[in-house]
Amino acid sequence: MPDQFTSALMEMSNITDYIQNNILTLNIAIQIAIIFTALAFSYLLRKIIVRAVYKLGRNHIQKIVKYQSQISELKAVLLPLLTSAILWATKYVFVDQGLEHQLIRIISILLMAWAIIRFISIFIASPRYSRIFEAVSWTTAALAILGWLTPFLNGVDSIGFAIGEVRLSVLSVTKAAILLTLFFWAAHHLNLALQNQINKSTKLSSSLRVLLGKLIQFTLTGLAILLALSAVGIDLTAFAVFTGALGVGIGFGLQKIISNFISGIILLMDKSLKPGDVIEVETGSGVTYGWIEKLGLRYTSVTTRDGTETLIPNETFITNPVTNWSFSNSRVRRKLPIGVAYDTDVEKAMQLCIEATVDIDRVLKQPAPVCQLRDFGDSSVNLELRFWIEDPADGIKNVESAINLNIWKLFRANDIEIPFPQRVVHLQTDGPPVKVEIQQPEKPVKKPAKTEKPVQQTKKDPLEKGPS
Repeated sequence: MPDQFTSALMEMSNITDYIQNNILTLNIAIQIAIIFTALAFSYLLRKIIVRAVYKLGRNHIQKIVKYQSQISELKAVLLPLLTSAILWATKYVFVDQGLEHQLIRIISILLMAWAIIRFISIFIASPRYSRIFEAVSWTTAALAILGWLTPFLNGVDSIGFAIGEVRLSVLSVTKAAILLTLFFWAAHHLNLALQNQINKSTKLSSSLRVLLGKLIQFTLTGLAILLALSAVGIDLTAFAVFTGALGVGIGFGLQKIISNFISGIILLMDKSLKPGDVIEVETGSGVTYGWIEKLGLRYTSVTTRDGTETLIPNETFITNPVTNWSFSNSRVRRKLPIGVAYDTDVEKAMQLCIEATVDIDRVLKQPAPVCQLRDFGDSSVNLELRFWIEDPADGIKNVESAINLNIWKLFRANDIEIPFPQRVVHLQTDGPPVKVEIQQPEKPVKKPAKTEKPVQQTKKDPLEKGPS
């Protein structure tokens, strides 16, 4: 115990001697004073420079206001840059006098590195990634300048564990994360550039452009992962067994996702659906009608007439019937059932049905609308009006509603009746059956209004008996 106490006192004495001989010296104090003086002088010099720039650009104040954020970033870079330049010039005075200038040299290099890193971060659009870049780059530069980078990396690399023949350490995982981020960033921008070139091509269909874009995206993402793992020295063959077993488990758990993925590739390759097509598909919640906004590898985005965007799994388009109103031709024929009473002039009713489409702009004149007598129903003579439109994306029910409204007006103007259902009811009693027929009531016959004759006032005979 006394030996341990004595060794501790000796270590403390050595540390105290080191501080007194190397830190608490006149030379260090002078260098610290010069550093603060240079910092204050740089602050004043920066204000003078910025004021001069604003004064010169007072005639272009709108441009200065437009680039205010960039000017603020440059002001932040200017302070460490000026301070570093002043300290670097001061260093030569110490060299000429043969004085120690280690602290001034280190601080000037650190400030110069900070100015360069801050200037580069201006070109990073995302504030979050800009701050991350500044922190990582500054920490690495500071450790390298102070000579602590190699010991720090060795210490971090010593913390880890082994999985079979693969050893994972904090350093290797950090390197993999950094490289993966960089490769993902490069793959993302390369993917955007390639997709822009693909979208400009007029020789490729829209579905094929989407397919090529998705394949390029997945290929570049997978390549980025492989390159990142290989760059840190991880042998990919060591994961063969693990990934094989994991793949089997994932395959059973993600059957629907894989099915939608394969269905998406099929839809993009056979060109049966493409963005802009007007479709009608049977889903679990009923029939969905709308136009395709986006084709993905897992789902298809369909915008309905209500303005809602429905994401339909791609498997639905493979297993269920799909009506594509604009697959090969945008023209669509619609059928409207119409019933009239049996005492109606059917030919006149058919002509009125055709006339109801004349003032509807969306109804095509060629092929011309036609009206046919379909059959004789229980209560009505059933007609069918057929017409063509070429813009189903603008809606179908609204056209049918407009035509039905015109038919209603024309039928009422020409006394054509749309009948009510007629039924025959039999009442079973003890006596003979009574047959009751319920028919549509006949239209009341309008009788001329009776005109009453005016009552003539006669003079009363004064000789007539009775009360007056």
